[in-house]
Amino acid sequence: MIVVTQYGKGKPILLIHGSAANYTTWNVQLVGLRREFTLMAYDRAGNDSAGNDAGDSGNVYSVEMHADDAAEIIGSEIATSCTVVGSSFGAIVALDLARRYPKLVNSLVLCEPPLAQSDTLAPVPDGFACRFDSIVRQEGGPAAAEFFLRCVLGDASFEAMPKTFQKRSMEEWWQIRSDMTALARYRIEYSRLRDEINCPVTLVGGEKSASFYREVLETLQLAIPGSELAILRGAGHMMQVDAHKQFNDILRRIVP
Repeated sequence: MIVVTQYGKGKPILLIHGSAANYTTWNVQLVGLRREFTLMAYDRAGNDSAGNDAGDSGNVYSVEMHADDAAEIIGSEIATSCTVVGSSFGAIVALDLARRYPKLVNSLVLCEPPLAQSDTLAPVPDGFACRFDSIVRQEGGPAAAEFFLRCVLGDASFEAMPKTFQKRSMEEWWQIRSDMTALARYRIEYSRLRDEINCPVTLVGGEKSASFYREVLETLQLAIPGSELAILRGAGHMMQVDAHKQFNDILRRIVP
C-alpha cells in the first residue's frame, strides 16, 4: 500500500520524486506552499531490493506501473484532475500519466526527465548500467549509487549535499537500478506527444545542470506544442531545493 503525505488546502498538486529519493525531496514545497495548495507526495512503490541481485530485472516496476499508481492516488485522494509535478525519473512517470490518463492531469510540470534526445537513441547510455552493476559487485550498492549521483548531479553538487542526505540516497541503490531498467524499456515516441498531451506543460531545468538535460527539454518543447521552457538561475538537477523560490513561483503561476 502506498502512503500519501498530504499538506494544505486549495487546488491539488501531486508531486512525484526521482531516483535515490523519497517524498521528502519535496519538503520545501510541502511546507512553503501548504497555505495555497493541497500538496500530495508519496514514496514510489516497486523498489524493494530484498531477494534481488544487481541486474536482475524480473521484478522491476515499469514506468507504466508507476504511472498507474499515480493515477490511483489521484482517483482515491482527490477524485478530480490536478497539477502533476515530476522530478527526474518522476518526470517520466508524470509524462506517462498524462499520456494514458489525460482526464486526471490538468497541467504538467516536468523537471529534467532523463530521456533519450530522440527515438533512435538508447535512453540509458551504452555501458552505464554495466558499470553500475560492476561497482555493485565489487564495492557494494552504496558505492554504485554514489557513481550514479555524481554522474547525474555533478561532483560539486554531490559534495554539497548534507552527509545524512548523501547516505540516505546511496542506500537507495536498488531503486536507482530498478528505475534504470524501467527507463531502458520505456519508449517515448516523441512524434506521438503532439496528439497525446492535451494539458499545459511547463518544462523546468537548472542553469547549472548537465547540458544533456537541456537538450532533452528542448526536444520535448518541440514535440509538445505550446509547452513552456523555464531555466532556473543558479539551480542544478535538484532545482526544487536549489532554487525553491523560483520553483514555487512557477507552481503558483501555472496551477489552473
